[in-house]
Amino acid sequence: MPELRNFRSLISFLMLSFCLVQFASRVHADPPEAGAFGIAQRVPWTTSNITGSPEPPLPFTTQRVFPQLKFNRCIDMAMPPGGQRFFVVEQAGKIFSFPNTPEVTQADLVIDIAAEVENVRNVYALTFHPDFANNGYCYVCCIKQANLEDGSQIIRFTVADTDPPTIDATTQKTILTWPSGGHNGCCLKFGPDGYLYISTGDGVGPNPPDTNRAGQDISNLFSSILRIDVDHPGTERAYKIPEDNPFVDVENARGEVWAYGFRNPWRMSFDRKTGDLWVGDVGWELWEMLDRVQRGGNYGWSVMEGRQPTNTEWERGPTPILPPTIDHPHSESSSITDGLTYYGSRLPELQGKHIYSDYDTGKFWAFRWQDGNVVEHQEIADTTHRVVGFSQDAQDELYILDHIGGTIHTLVPNPQPNTSQAFPRKLSNSGLFASVSPLQPAPGVIPYSINAELWADHATAQRMVAIPGEGTLTASKSPWSFPPDSVLVKTLSLEMERGNEASRRKIETQVLHFDGAEWQGYSYRWNEDQTDATLIDAQGAEQTLTITDANAAGGKRLQSWRFASRAECQRCHNKWSGPPLGFHTSQLNRDHDYGDNQLASQLETWDHIELVKQLPKPEERKKFADPRNTQADLTARARAYLHVNCAHCHRLHAGGAVLAKMHEDVPLDETNMLGVRPTQGTFGIHAAQVIAPGDPFRSVLLYRLSKLGGGRMPHIGSTEVDLAGISLIHQWIQQMPTPTEPATTGIESAIQRRREQENAIARFRDTPSDTNPELAQHLLNSTSGALMLLRALDSGQLSKSQSAQVVKLANAHQQIQVRDLFERFLPPDQRVRRLGSVVNPEQILRIDGDVQRGQRIFWETAGVACKNCHRIGKQGTEVGPDLSQIGKRLNRVQLLQSILQPSQRIDPQYVTYLVETDDGKLLTGLLLKKAADHIVLKDAQNKQIRISREQIEQLVAQPQSLMPELLVRDMTAQQVADLLAYLSSLGR
Repeated sequence: MPELRNFRSLISFLMLSFCLVQFASRVHADPPEAGAFGIAQRVPWTTSNITGSPEPPLPFTTQRVFPQLKFNRCIDMAMPPGGQRFFVVEQAGKIFSFPNTPEVTQADLVIDIAAEVENVRNVYALTFHPDFANNGYCYVCCIKQANLEDGSQIIRFTVADTDPPTIDATTQKTILTWPSGGHNGCCLKFGPDGYLYISTGDGVGPNPPDTNRAGQDISNLFSSILRIDVDHPGTERAYKIPEDNPFVDVENARGEVWAYGFRNPWRMSFDRKTGDLWVGDVGWELWEMLDRVQRGGNYGWSVMEGRQPTNTEWERGPTPILPPTIDHPHSESSSITDGLTYYGSRLPELQGKHIYSDYDTGKFWAFRWQDGNVVEHQEIADTTHRVVGFSQDAQDELYILDHIGGTIHTLVPNPQPNTSQAFPRKLSNSGLFASVSPLQPAPGVIPYSINAELWADHATAQRMVAIPGEGTLTASKSPWSFPPDSVLVKTLSLEMERGNEASRRKIETQVLHFDGAEWQGYSYRWNEDQTDATLIDAQGAEQTLTITDANAAGGKRLQSWRFASRAECQRCHNKWSGPPLGFHTSQLNRDHDYGDNQLASQLETWDHIELVKQLPKPEERKKFADPRNTQADLTARARAYLHVNCAHCHRLHAGGAVLAKMHEDVPLDETNMLGVRPTQGTFGIHAAQVIAPGDPFRSVLLYRLSKLGGGRMPHIGSTEVDLAGISLIHQWIQQMPTPTEPATTGIESAIQRRREQENAIARFRDTPSDTNPELAQHLLNSTSGALMLLRALDSGQLSKSQSAQVVKLANAHQQIQVRDLFERFLPPDQRVRRLGSVVNPEQILRIDGDVQRGQRIFWETAGVACKNCHRIGKQGTEVGPDLSQIGKRLNRVQLLQSILQPSQRIDPQYVTYLVETDDGKLLTGLLLKKAADHIVLKDAQNKQIRISREQIEQLVAQPQSLMPELLVRDMTAQQVADLLAYLSSLGR
């Protein structure tokens, strides 16, 4: 849930009044304690109904098997083909075996590799040769000390035909080596083709990511799935590279590479019936990926993390980047472990489904792969296991390895009864309120307030904390610790007429419940009568509100309100960020109004009533500045603003794809923002930096706060621009001292351009708007100029007619990064109808298309312009791919996807490049030639542009296709269906 978002507290209830006697409070009226505490004593809270879950229990749980066995950090488990005995690998190097019988009491040592093989520190994987019954071969992945050229090794051993089996270390034969490092990957599986498949990671630690830029480089063995033939060794290698590997004929490529672009592929499996290869790839900051791996597939790391761009300026590999088959945000998963496709008989509900898990959360999921699509995808179990691997026996029954517990488990039907109906569907039944109309807390439920409010689209908040019984909070740790069944409550209200407090209505009450292990988030939507609120379903909901606003076009604006899904709650309230984001000393260290203007220290009051223990000494307590308090220190206000609005994602491991650290306790020069080039794109800003000290209009941070549409921040829990927040960040960046070191040529030209734009703004401001549209258009032709015009408009520097002219010109501009800044000034019915909200692919695919009409649309319809970029036969222009045979390669579903999301998969020869020249010009096109002294681009008008190397400030591959994202925005569903029919007919 986007925070239990932190806002100015509007509550003024509690104590010091006969009408609130249910708190059994009294005030210390005698000196010297008068006014020292807002509550004289604490009333236990005993009426909570927020227990359990509103959802039915998951269908499966786990059950331990081989209960007499326990291993030390077990990491892999396998059974030889045709065997009835399991082999378990411990990370430190020991391999044990035991018979597949439930009553087994001990496992037998097969080998201690760390003791027998020099320098081995870890063993990660074990697999058996398909002809194990005859040759006795097994293969292990051994990791030696870090930073060795041959530190990662695949070693073959021969298993002795003894009872129990053993391995003689002298049988070892090194098959393949590559450098050791942080991410080693290291899963081993024989495919149905008899070849050995090996996973490798990018070879470095988690942060900063992929410092060797290995992810897209197929000249090494990193970040790949390798495929080798171990049965036919060559003269120089202990293996042969199969001739049909995808890169055997590519110059400088390692022929062993089967697929690439993985960060740390942890566990993989083959579907024994279909041959599909599934790989779980451990993500970085935002996503965990499960991939159905294709020959030659590029899975994006580290220019992409799944579907999320990361290092957009880095070189890409030779094949198109493919999206993950399944991706999980870090609110659901944070270290994925691939499993297997189940063909056992014990669990018929899972027959034919692929099962996988997560190391950190212990969750399990299952899905069916059917006709090229993921179907029946669902979470099936939620456990406390550290799932590090899966295995199966000769009967295809599955087994689960718990790394930390050292135990083996299997899935069984969940016997837990369905108690979901007992969870309160109405807020009035939650036990949190004595009355919901008016809003009045139950006895023992305590209101509180915070220092720095999060922006929540003009909403304000009332907050309460409920601690059951005599339980206490512990403040000595960060975050604070809570007893089980603690609850935090926030009610959000919105003025239906801006500036009129009497028009305020309650919209949503958000609840965070601590179940003893995790914080669970729930949302309740208030009804029209304001008499109660109803629980929102797990997937969340949206509501459109009509707000009377004198500053909006036409005096009205439509505001979209998002009720967060349960998963969205976890996007912010995760173990890296909090989880209760606004409940810590820096936020709570303040006076609270306990009624009748009786102010008292919130923390001292809680200490007095024994709600909290182990508080820091008063002189050691930190305190956030109020971002809205213009009398407070500017830097303190700005850092607090970024902390409450951004830091829950922008911190290590918390989900932000940008490496900026925005939490307030990090020194500014260690935040990775000052003078740092943005990794998520420059939005056309010349010499852009995340924060360009002294220059807000080169600062991507300010731009992203100012815009609507893609790339807007904050992107969770907000759709409205915070004008006061933008003004704060603008002032803060502007007063920063500029760097003293010499500026680069690009920065010098950007500074010169800014001075020219400042002069242009002054000239535009001082002349009538109807005589100077050229000047406004000139400013709008750069993102920085547009941002300066927007600032002039928002700060009241422009006249009404000048503002109208700027808005009109900006919203007709060809560049979306300019339009996104000014879209908020348009009436709702004139705003861009973005594809995500208006295009229903299923609806289009249900419509029968007409080939002849589709042909006319392709060649003749104004505004579609397919012929301007594509060739069919001898007609058209070859800017994009030739479509003459497209109907052979793609079906209707794939064709529609490529039209709606043209940037999802881009062939390497059609990757768009952005060139920024030393004088600030931005050029975009396909890279035709890359010589030592110049490059040649082909732009969207099919013109070739030659640029000298000396002029190039940067050359960057773009994640966007030249084909517009909003191509079908103005087309009808029938027209799109007709176009699909025509394209599908080509080449057939």
